[in-house]
Amino acid sequence: MAHNAAVGDRACRLFGPADERADYLRAAATLHDIGKATPQFQAYVRGKYDGPPEEKAHARFGALATWFVLGKLDAPPRDRLAGTLAIARHHQALPKAVTYTAETLAGALESGSEVLQAQLDAIDSSWPTAITELFAQAGSECSWAEFYEWARAGSAADELREHSAEELFGGVEPESEKLPSELYDRLLHYWAATTLADKSHAIPLDEEAVFDLDTLDKNAIEEYIVDIRGSSPENELTAELNDDRERARRQSMRGVHEWLDSDDSAVATLSLPTGLGKTFTGLSAAFEARDLLDETEQRSDPRPIVYALPYTSIIEQTRSLFEDDELWGADPTKSALTVHHYLSETVVYRDSGTDDADDTDAKEEAALLGEAWRDGTILTTFVQLFESLAGPTNRQGLKLSTLDGGLIILDEPQALPKGWWDGVQRLLSLLTDEYNARVIAMTATQPTLLRDRNTMSLLGAGMDHDSDSCGWCQDGPTYSAHLPPVPEDRYFEEAERVRYTIDTTTRSLDPSKSAPEKRYLSHEAAAERVLEAVGQRGSCLAICNTIQSSRTLTDAIQDRSKAVHLGESIRTVLKRQDIDATSSQSVTSIAAAILEKVGFENPTAAEEFDPTAHPDDDADPYLLTLNSRYRPFDRRILIQLATWLSTSDVPFILVSTQAIEAGVDLSFEKVFRDVAPPDSIVQAAGRCNRSYEWGKNGGQVTVWTLARIDEDIPQNPSGPPLAHYVYERHGEELQLPAHLELIGEILNDVPNPSDARDVDVSKEAVDDYFDRLSGKQLSSGQLREHIDKADAPSLARRSLIEGQETFDVLVGVTAPEHQRLNEIRDMFSHRPRRAYEMLDACSDIRVSVPGSVIEDAAGITRIDGKEASEDGAQVFWYTGSGSLSYDFAGGGLQETGGVSGRFTSF
Repeated sequence: MAHNAAVGDRACRLFGPADERADYLRAAATLHDIGKATPQFQAYVRGKYDGPPEEKAHARFGALATWFVLGKLDAPPRDRLAGTLAIARHHQALPKAVTYTAETLAGALESGSEVLQAQLDAIDSSWPTAITELFAQAGSECSWAEFYEWARAGSAADELREHSAEELFGGVEPESEKLPSELYDRLLHYWAATTLADKSHAIPLDEEAVFDLDTLDKNAIEEYIVDIRGSSPENELTAELNDDRERARRQSMRGVHEWLDSDDSAVATLSLPTGLGKTFTGLSAAFEARDLLDETEQRSDPRPIVYALPYTSIIEQTRSLFEDDELWGADPTKSALTVHHYLSETVVYRDSGTDDADDTDAKEEAALLGEAWRDGTILTTFVQLFESLAGPTNRQGLKLSTLDGGLIILDEPQALPKGWWDGVQRLLSLLTDEYNARVIAMTATQPTLLRDRNTMSLLGAGMDHDSDSCGWCQDGPTYSAHLPPVPEDRYFEEAERVRYTIDTTTRSLDPSKSAPEKRYLSHEAAAERVLEAVGQRGSCLAICNTIQSSRTLTDAIQDRSKAVHLGESIRTVLKRQDIDATSSQSVTSIAAAILEKVGFENPTAAEEFDPTAHPDDDADPYLLTLNSRYRPFDRRILIQLATWLSTSDVPFILVSTQAIEAGVDLSFEKVFRDVAPPDSIVQAAGRCNRSYEWGKNGGQVTVWTLARIDEDIPQNPSGPPLAHYVYERHGEELQLPAHLELIGEILNDVPNPSDARDVDVSKEAVDDYFDRLSGKQLSSGQLREHIDKADAPSLARRSLIEGQETFDVLVGVTAPEHQRLNEIRDMFSHRPRRAYEMLDACSDIRVSVPGSVIEDAAGITRIDGKEASEDGAQVFWYTGSGSLSYDFAGGGLQETGGVSGRFTSF
């Protein structure tokens, strides 16, 4: 009884809205374990039950009681059915509502059901008075006797089918049109709150641990900005750039005041060109909104902020901002910041009076709080956010209550797969309408995904905001600055970072007669152009569409120059220092040691990198390769090296896949991009002259079209270019044929394509692209249909990560890492739970590869010693032999003679 009442109260507090919906949820959650009152279940938990297995089950009996009590409370059909299904599945994933309701649940509750009758009779002879009291706790004055007669008559089955089936000759047929409108939204809401309330109370976690979320303080940003504004800029251009960044930040925060004062939209947009501090501006806007909403709505519990990014590979850079001691100095393993992606250790340790990190109970509590996102700020990926909304597992659903009334930042939403756009629009409605969440979408471009919604531009709203009459604006900056707002387009028009060259190989994709003759660029010719561009002191980024393309271009550059690939130096330093990437390691000192090995003299002697530390004025170009086949730990080293070298006094080339395009704060003098949709091109350009290191218009972005690696005559191609296998194939799946031709036509129409203005590509071409997409059918609409029909299993089978199945491979490089992997392998034989805990600590040495690589690879085994098809830890172990190799200079983990990376992005 006490547990049931506590779960009812906790579920309501998690739920958020204090209206009749909370009353319905309280009733349902209070009844969730009523079926445990049967003697059958009590015997089962004591190990003494030997009767039919169905009679010891409790969830469906709880669903029956919920349907009855919610009927007594006059709950609308949507709430009544949502509450009933939530209780029926509070230990499982959500069902396909129509068949589960009309067949499974209704069938189990029909008159004459032997299982139901046995449970009813058992309670009737044991605890009828206690059940009447439980009904009273649930808010109903009905008695056990009334419920008993109603349930025995099978009334519930008929009532359930009224909302899920149609009568046919000889029986009934499930019919989704009979389901209440937006059932999935309410069901998800009730189910998630009940599940977390039940699990957190059972552990047990007290109210303080679940609800007293630590938050990050907005003042940390303000103090950081004060320090920047108080220091002398390097030059006039830096001063102008800092003014524009702060102007946009202040303007967006004023826009927040308009947004919160309006009922027009729960979705705000923040569109800024690269280099104007979009991350800081978005965080400032979110913190401002959080604090003002908490003040005006008098919310009892802290309001969380969820910051979602496109890829796991870029999340670490944003994480470092939160961990910066000059800002918050947050620790993701403690409280106030939680980082959640599939490679992270997602835990929240509260200050519970114990420092014993090995305490089993403390670990279990921290893991539950982490998975449930019970923290003030959550840094995560689109996969974690949207796949948890679309057909979640029981554990995925734990996090959803954090979204109630929360603030969600979507960073670069145009990176969402276009096939998901329609479904994401529907999920955004679920978030804003059902969960009362507010969303800030920030990017350099706003895709059709958001253009089809009623949104509010924070910069536009800030432009029109009357600060003098706004009480919220009285708490302005402590520094003196006159930075009047400007129209949103002005930020793009004055963003003169780069000039674009649309290569003839790209313009030739345009099918019109005005286009050049179709021809593509070989990787060998591309390498020559990269080497010419980098010269004696320049830096160059070349972005390829596939992993194999990036490897081929790397090889071509090395074949045609004395370029020094730093890959082997990375391996040497890691081995020499006996680095164990499974433990917490800073990459800064490792990166400095790598540069010292290749000739730099004390590159970080003054704590910051010295770009003049290389003594040789005629140094050969340094070269690095980056894609998703490197270990996360090694990617951080590569990005640290690239951050230093790209603005140093030595020539530097980075060959990468699309993994570099979003959220990675690098700046190069020149960027080459294999042809892609205009928004992706603009993302690539964001890595060029990012902070005007080479002055206004000092960056150069070239868009070319690379031929297939096996193309004999690129100048007279016999087949499509490499981009076809990434974007055209993708387009066909989205019912968007001739995608490359559309891209070629748009880019061929750019004014002065050999020396195009920044705004003509970053704004005009991107707008043209999305305008044309808006008139096309981008998806089949199945995701939206599954949501509208409350078909959770079909949703669960869809993934944001499209393409073939992938598996994780553990890659050890140094002796301590190999020793750690051997220990895990041995631990699985006698202490599997401890082995799994050790495995969780290996996220920094995991590499995801397609399933075909695992199938074909020799010398690779499961870390738990089992066969590939068996249950267990589906994680593999690269032993250093066989048909795979881990090559720092050759593109990470790769198969000898394989083809899986040929058409694989990232």
